[in-house]
Amino acid sequence: MKLKLEDHDDFPIMEMCVGDAVDDAARKWGDQIGWVFEHERTSYKQMKRQVDRVARALLASGIQHGDVVAAWMPNLPQFAFLELACAKIGAIIGAINTRSKVFEVEHFLNHSEAKLLVMVDRFLKHDFVATLDEACPVGTRNAGGDIGEGGFAHLRKVVSVSVEPDSRAQPWDAFIALGESVSPDTLKAVQQQQHIDDPILIQYTSGTTSLPKGALCNHRYVLNFGGVLMQRLGMEAGDAFLNTQPFYHVGGSCGAIPAPLTIGCKVVNAEYYEVERILSLIERERCVARSGYGAMYIMEMNHVRFREFDLSSLQAGWCVGTAELMTRVRDEMNIPGLLQIYGATEVGGTSAWVDDPWDARSRSCGSPIHGSELKIVDPNTGASLAAGEIGEICMRGWWKMNGYLKQPAETAKAIDADGWMHTGDLGHLDTNGYLYFSSRLKDMLKIGGENVSAQEVEAVLLGHPRIAQAAVIGAPDERLSEVVMAIIEPRHNEQVTQEEVIAYCAQRMANFRVPRYVHFTQTWPLTDSGKIQKHKLREQYLA
Repeated sequence: MKLKLEDHDDFPIMEMCVGDAVDDAARKWGDQIGWVFEHERTSYKQMKRQVDRVARALLASGIQHGDVVAAWMPNLPQFAFLELACAKIGAIIGAINTRSKVFEVEHFLNHSEAKLLVMVDRFLKHDFVATLDEACPVGTRNAGGDIGEGGFAHLRKVVSVSVEPDSRAQPWDAFIALGESVSPDTLKAVQQQQHIDDPILIQYTSGTTSLPKGALCNHRYVLNFGGVLMQRLGMEAGDAFLNTQPFYHVGGSCGAIPAPLTIGCKVVNAEYYEVERILSLIERERCVARSGYGAMYIMEMNHVRFREFDLSSLQAGWCVGTAELMTRVRDEMNIPGLLQIYGATEVGGTSAWVDDPWDARSRSCGSPIHGSELKIVDPNTGASLAAGEIGEICMRGWWKMNGYLKQPAETAKAIDADGWMHTGDLGHLDTNGYLYFSSRLKDMLKIGGENVSAQEVEAVLLGHPRIAQAAVIGAPDERLSEVVMAIIEPRHNEQVTQEEVIAYCAQRMANFRVPRYVHFTQTWPLTDSGKIQKHKLREQYLA
């Protein structure tokens, strides 16, 4: 671990497919531990062995290049095996949020045309089997995991990683056993056909449309994401990094799972985020660096047992929060190498360096990762703006999605003819080229690290039989940065309560999308064209 870097030489971007990187890392680091899960430790050799077994099972199950495989589980070893195995054969892994409800699962499986679903039966308070039954009628799911007529049009099989799986799912061990019919030479031949620009991950991200869009990310993107950020944290081979991000987020699927393949580090993963789990793992594994959003650090520092854990190994970490919060985290958690980052699923991000001056690390989001460019433009004219002028953040380079799945028009809106990705975020650059984030240009909320489209929530609200109009804005929250506030106009002569609205949404959306506050109105501030002026709603309801 280096807190003082001799220079800022850029981390070499690995120009290879992820499957080849798995093989290369096994040769290079062998029996060294690269991945730590709560109850399992995996070396580089063991990872290759597991990945090859899963890849052969995928081939035996009929999964081919370009097919989508869905994963619906917390941060379990099987997720990592499955992701890297899909990359070996050119399949595309897509993850379903563990808090998703029926309509979200239906959208994912239908839109992605996933052919295989690998899941746990239950997680915390969520019954995934019951949710799937509601989305996919019970009679269509046959013993052994096969999907019959009347189910999803493309989904062919369900595999369960649970110890005692539902009888209508194929057990994980039985799925793996299928791979014995596929020879290692067959797998090798398939692996050699992959190309670095092929998509291997579909990451659903909320946008300004009513439903999430599927961003397609290629080998180069997935493989190098974590390494370039960890380099700026000063990490070296053998260092332990504590990952707080779920594998269904790009921070986990790209920032954590493939990272050991690039720098030989050890990534430590909690099954899910919970304060004592995180603090215990930092202490147990002597982690020298970590990830985290502001809400996470606040919960940890405020926890009644915070001072009981030995966190002295921590030297660096990334955070997203105000300069004041950054200072509190640095001082109370004693993390001298704390820094801010900025990122967007579609186009990567920026980061400070671990030895930059504190003012730059705590207030700015750093500079573009090498091989990528950043500019600030006038959102109305598209003209480039000078240092200090606030405009839309645009980026381009190797760290960029291939496009949105089956949405060429949306892709064309996001990525212009010159390859610049328009993020929909506002910010400015200083004279040193460091980025300062201001706010969101598009109608997006950031709930404790989760992107939430206001229109997604509004679409659900408008499905309520007694709601005539609805608008969603973000309300400040000390722990989560912001939460959902809904302003609602009931239908004429109808009545609806705040409790009804919240309960209605809770049945249909992941909990982070559910409104925390509900207000009622009969009049709206409108533009001349009849659009609701949300800035005036913010002035009125957030005063």
